[in-house]
Amino acid sequence: MKVTKHIEKIKILAHYTNYKGRLFMKTLCDLLIDAAETQTKIYGVDVETLNAKGITWMLHRLHIQLYKVPYKGEEVDIATWPSGVDRLFALRDYQMLRKNGELLVGATTEWMMIDLNKRRPIRQPADVVEISMTHDIENLHIASILDEKDFELGEPGGSRNFTATFDNIDFNGHVTQSSYMGWIINSLPFEFLKGHILHEIEVVYAHEIMPDSSIHSAYRIEEKENNIVVYHQITSEDGARTHCVAKSIWQK
Repeated sequence: MKVTKHIEKIKILAHYTNYKGRLFMKTLCDLLIDAAETQTKIYGVDVETLNAKGITWMLHRLHIQLYKVPYKGEEVDIATWPSGVDRLFALRDYQMLRKNGELLVGATTEWMMIDLNKRRPIRQPADVVEISMTHDIENLHIASILDEKDFELGEPGGSRNFTATFDNIDFNGHVTQSSYMGWIINSLPFEFLKGHILHEIEVVYAHEIMPDSSIHSAYRIEEKENNIVVYHQITSEDGARTHCVAKSIWQK
């Protein structure tokens, strides 16, 4: 089967958007994952099929560039495709476009294949490697802005606490990747979010969060030339475990 871009047509519904009518970041993440899930079913590497083999997908890295954010009522296309294999990671790219072809969002992701019993990564199976490497679709090649090995939050500028409730849990029995995004964004003050537009964010997921866990989402804000750079970290409530780190770029 020849690998092609999978395209889904989406209408931005009212409950997808904030009080200004702009698409929520958490919802954007959900829409991207929904499109990917549909394509993995086409190629037989979806979660349900993998679970029967004792394995599953887990997201390691998510990098999103926002050129423009769609508004309530807009109809857009979401395109996604497998974009390669790098060590233990299967790569997947995404685009969100207006009907006229204008690019709104570009995103790239790194996925691990996990042994469900050991909760450890395994090598990508041969069928995933073939799907990811044997097509001629051009990859996005979004340059990373975050090196988790060198990440230092420093003295936090602020934080909020959250709890992993029932609606945060996914098919793997842990917190969804979009819930992390929601906690990252919602840790920031309302006045900051009201007065700034997000242009880019990269998240590295380190440890899964289980149901009923209490977490701490902290941030530090720096002004760099024309941009506002924010460093984020989600940890366990006691700070003993880092669940994810992130870096975001905003403009006033």
